[in-house]
Amino acid sequence: MKNDLIISIIQQEWPLFTSTQNVDHRSPCQDQMANFIVSRHAYWSMYSTPVLQSYLHDLEVARMKGHNLVTFKYGYMMESTHPDEFLAIKDKLPSISNAKLSLVTAIMALYMKWELDIQVEMPGYDTHHRPIQAKDNSLTHTSVETYMTGELQSYSENTLECILAHFLQCSKNNLNPVREYLKTLHNGAKR
Repeated sequence: MKNDLIISIIQQEWPLFTSTQNVDHRSPCQDQMANFIVSRHAYWSMYSTPVLQSYLHDLEVARMKGHNLVTFKYGYMMESTHPDEFLAIKDKLPSISNAKLSLVTAIMALYMKWELDIQVEMPGYDTHHRPIQAKDNSLTHTSVETYMTGELQSYSENTLECILAHFLQCSKNNLNPVREYLKTLHNGAKR
């Protein structure tokens, strides 16, 4: 069931990803479906079934409204990576409520702790040449923190609540879902 949900999500995300318009030019990764599938499958594998079900609902609601959640994700990321260009598109993005901001902040505290734990255990492990923290963003490299924050900001409050509940349960059980995500990504990339 979980894998079926992940496949459904990826099938809906790919057309959104490949149709997202960049500021200057089309990114080469937008034509690499196999890499996208491996990456997104690994990412979604770290979540629980309720998270996946909620995000599928987010995608359906967005489709009915004519919204592209992937475009929103990259738009939100631009606030950190390209602040001047972000000002030009800010009004096209849904505003982020205080409740959503609080959820994203709580999730990111857990996520970044796990990410930094991995970097202590295995320095540089599979970050795809991304810096870990937003303070290390550059014009050519977006940090894991900025990328993940933009990703989360594109989700509904319900999906974020599901993620926070899942992450808190993982924390309580001494599990690091980010480690599993990166292992799955690393193993998928080797195929």
